[in-house]
Amino acid sequence: MATNSAPIYGKQFIRYAETWEAPTNTQAGVLGTVEIGELRAVSYATWAGANYAAAGDAFTVPPTTIVGVNQAYMPTALAQPNTARQLTVATSGLLLIEVDPAAGAITLNTQLQINVLGQATNAGTAVSLDGTTPLIREVVEIGGRKLVMVSFA
Repeated sequence: MATNSAPIYGKQFIRYAETWEAPTNTQAGVLGTVEIGELRAVSYATWAGANYAAAGDAFTVPPTTIVGVNQAYMPTALAQPNTARQLTVATSGLLLIEVDPAAGAITLNTQLQINVLGQATNAGTAVSLDGTTPLIREVVEIGGRKLVMVSFA
């Protein structure tokens, strides 16, 4: 199966990527509504089983640990019930993360903060990955889309 893990916009550098599953249901048990955007931080979704990951809006409490950055859009199971729910999650490298359109200025060389959708923000939850601190290295705008380059060990 082909994956969408190539450098996007020729800007990001993916050192390692893993295949994860997207749960269909939220941690609270809402059926078929888990949707994960492209270039969003995702966390362990242990309620669904081993090797499942989701954005923070699927959790009852926003997570503070992430597994990496989802590389391709995953629709809800209700919208596309026959879609394979496999995610390509970049776990290491210099990775792009979409910025929340409502976020203010994001400071360079600071710890990554995300909102419940997994977007970078300046007033969200500070996150870590495998005990390391992802750092914001650059803010870029490509095609009207605001993104941050984040350094992951």
